[in-house]
Amino acid sequence: MSLDSNLFKRGMRRLAAGVSIVTTFEHGERHGMAATSVCSVSADPPTLLVCVNRTATTHAIIGRAGFFCVNLLAENDDDLARRFSTPADRESRFRDRDWTTLITDAPALVGSLASFDCEVIESIDVDSHTVFIGRVKAIELWHERVVPLVYLDGRFDTLRGQGTIKDGCR
Repeated sequence: MSLDSNLFKRGMRRLAAGVSIVTTFEHGERHGMAATSVCSVSADPPTLLVCVNRTATTHAIIGRAGFFCVNLLAENDDDLARRFSTPADRESRFRDRDWTTLITDAPALVGSLASFDCEVIESIDVDSHTVFIGRVKAIELWHERVVPLVYLDGRFDTLRGQGTIKDGCR
């Protein structure tokens, strides 16, 4: 029995996901894309993964460069997320924001919730995507306020905490 991929996509849109900009660098040029498929793998050593569609232009560049940076977006970054989601906006993606580098040459977004600078240690092809597993080489927590940008039901939104954080739990 074959499942309808559109039904799968509609179902997955009901899972709220944090929005990130995944960046890399090659031949003097910065590259990046918006992503919701970012996940921690291990805390010791710090490792995370990102799933990238093989049709995305950033896919091949991450594979060749061997590094990427995951930048977690905050509540007011919805315009930036749209810019990194639209091929027509490719030329303007890195404008009007402050970018730096940490260990690799991948751009880190100054002012994001966090930037995780990673070296690719493994890549696994799964159907239309590649899972890039990255060993975290550097982390920058740009500020203490944490109100993430999320993607839910085909739109960007925010989560605003109602409690206080105590020992990592609410």
